Amino acid sequence: MAATAQTDHALRTMCDEGNFRILIASTTETVRGVLKAQSPPTDCRALFADLISAAVLLRLTMSPDNRLQVILQHQNAGSLVGDSHPDGVTRGLARLRPGASLETGPSTLLSVHRTMFGGKVHQGVVETSQGQSLADAVTGYLHHSEQITSVVGLGNQFDGDELSFAGGYIVQHLPDDEEADEATLALMTARLENLPGVPTLFKDCDYDTQAVADELFGPIGFETLASDEFHAGCVCSPERVVTALNSLSDDEIEELTADGETLEVDCDYCTTTHQIEPGMLR
Repeated sequence: MAATAQTDHALRTMCDEGNFRILIASTTETVRGVLKAQSPPTDCRALFADLISAAVLLRLTMSPDNRLQVILQHQNAGSLVGDSHPDGVTRGLARLRPGASLETGPSTLLSVHRTMFGGKVHQGVVETSQGQSLADAVTGYLHHSEQITSVVGLGNQFDGDELSFAGGYIVQHLPDDEEADEATLALMTARLENLPGVPTLFKDCDYDTQAVADELFGPIGFETLASDEFHAGCVCSPERVVTALNSLSDDEIEELTADGETLEVDCDYCTTTHQIEPGMLR
């Protein structure tokens, strides 16, 4: 059964005691759109799918009103990028060297870049481990770079070449009352250890994020704080291209426009070709 019953969205939830929050995201259509735009190598599709889901979840967890990027990079193989924007636009970029395969390991870095108020960018970087899942790498990032105790679940499923499901969740422990924390932490830990993988969890819940939240919390009371929608798309435009080109020197712009021909500039994210007339520059 493919997860196509609902528009891509995420739930932000908090337990009644206030010491746990869980974010659940169904990202199938969004990831499907990104994969179509980027056409990554077959052996990187699943990793790329999880990266897009992670970008959405981390933005909503850490900075819902600002842009957030998740980058997995290897010096020799290249990089995969998940880019999530506050208006819901989500995109990705696969920059892999021909024949290269990107996987976790000591030479592969996971970095998270998020825009702060005032336009500054905060960056955190962790090294991944050999054979480590992306979910565990993101869990490690939240622990080491953000000092937040978290459990991250990510998953996807393909039927042949077609993505049939993508999604995930983040469970976070928010210390409050120590005695209440210990009891709730023990209960939550036991539940998470016995849960099936993400694709099976969502399938068992009919791909209903509210049902997934019920399953994750179990007997622990909780409330839904917000529901956020998102979709595959891009933020490129002719105006943005002109702004970028105008950052070049006068000599460089003169060289670009010397023949008077219309410039064609491709967006790496969505592959749209923008037509820029020489008169639009400066």
